[in-house]
Amino acid sequence: MKAIIKYLSSYLPENVVTNYDLEKTLDTNNDWIVTRTGIEERRIANDNESSGDMAIKAVENLKNKGAVVEDCDAVIVATSTKSYTFPSTAGLVQKAFNIKNSCLAFDISAACSGYIYALNTASSLIESGECKKVLIIATEKCSDILNWEDRTTAILFGDGVSSALLEASDEDKGIISTDIGAEANEEILIVKGGGSVSPITEENVEDKTNTIKMAGTEVFKKAVTTFDNTIRKTVKDAGLELSDLSLIITHQANTRIMNAVAKNLGLSDDKFYINIQKYGNTSAASVGIAFTEAFDSNVIKEGDYVLLTAFGAGLTWGSTLIKF
Repeated sequence: MKAIIKYLSSYLPENVVTNYDLEKTLDTNNDWIVTRTGIEERRIANDNESSGDMAIKAVENLKNKGAVVEDCDAVIVATSTKSYTFPSTAGLVQKAFNIKNSCLAFDISAACSGYIYALNTASSLIESGECKKVLIIATEKCSDILNWEDRTTAILFGDGVSSALLEASDEDKGIISTDIGAEANEEILIVKGGGSVSPITEENVEDKTNTIKMAGTEVFKKAVTTFDNTIRKTVKDAGLELSDLSLIITHQANTRIMNAVAKNLGLSDDKFYINIQKYGNTSAASVGIAFTEAFDSNVIKEGDYVLLTAFGAGLTWGSTLIKF
């Protein structure tokens, strides 16, 4: 029994913030941002729009495509910006759609790799026979954990959600190979404030302790190497070659990272789906947003091998290979 993806959806807030908007408050400019990152604009949620609210809107979009979620056996939400410490954001989704009380509902914290972790967990639950139908959502309101005075991070991130409905199937398609991993390293990418190490106080809010701190050069180098390793392993484990891949959808963090990965793998840039220019880095949601966009625009065809891959804080990483 394999897990197949039946429906995909996403949700992006209406508010568009361009690089030119950021020029007004930061010591930066559009050309520098585009050259260094590939980002031209990003979506930013309203103050009263939580990550849970956005997750519900993404599932509503899923239902508008014909998905039935009320009988799901599990709801998994990947997020680093959950609505509450508890209850889980997954529980909020379960309540909003009156999903049966016997379902599993829990959150995953794997930063930018969250969508891949959620896919892997959902696939494992289905392959084991524990579940027949699993709803996954990756929702991030990164704007809440940004220091808008820090030009090294404020230019990078946006808000958004991606969602997928997976079901058990005996068809010769679906998720065929997955690789996930982690390496303890909180030094190069962290939001320190807000946890039990550094609870929110008036003083550390003033010091921006509750915002993203990143050693950009170190993250870049680690990401390129890790993407290379996890992609190769996932393809090898499936008994395929890199040349068999129809499309690679990476976490949308930086076009220079994607270009470097393509070069290392000996693949052309057009094998990689890129939409970072429109949305920036939406953390856990980014792979799924790009995946949904590629599928809805018919970039993905029947019989294609599509590889999803991500790298994030933790450090975490993962890849999933899907046959359509």
